[in-house]
Amino acid sequence: MKDTFRLTRNETLIGAGCLLLLAVGVVRLAVPDRSRIRSLSLQGFDIPSERIDHTQTLEREKVWLSPDDIYIVGWNPWVGALSSGGELTLFAAGVRLFFFAQGEGAANQTVYPGGTGYLLRKGQPLTLRYRLVNMGPAGETKGAGALVYFVPVEGN
Repeated sequence: MKDTFRLTRNETLIGAGCLLLLAVGVVRLAVPDRSRIRSLSLQGFDIPSERIDHTQTLEREKVWLSPDDIYIVGWNPWVGALSSGGELTLFAAGVRLFFFAQGEGAANQTVYPGGTGYLLRKGQPLTLRYRLVNMGPAGETKGAGALVYFVPVEGN
């Protein structure tokens, strides 16, 4: 008597599923991972609102020390007193990285071109300077601040 080899429908589906999983595993091992996306970090600076008199010049600074070597790649400043001419400047080790004067334009965000940035070494100070000259009546400065975008040097 002649034995015939027959598969049921369920056995065929299970076999096809196993072959599909095997093919996915082989392709996953054979194809390299895509490049990782760089981790972008933010450091916020906040200068609180305070009273300012007529013709008074106010200058405030906030300092942040980098915990690791980083590349500064951009910033997003804001000045609370609209049309005040308030100025924000970002310095690193005496070098002016960015400057913003309120009323110069609507786009506050500035970034360095792709693949570039300013290297800030561990422990170096990053300083945000806020300067405001009040030519109007006495009032409040309404604060100022900035978000600084950076990526770690390690891995980039």
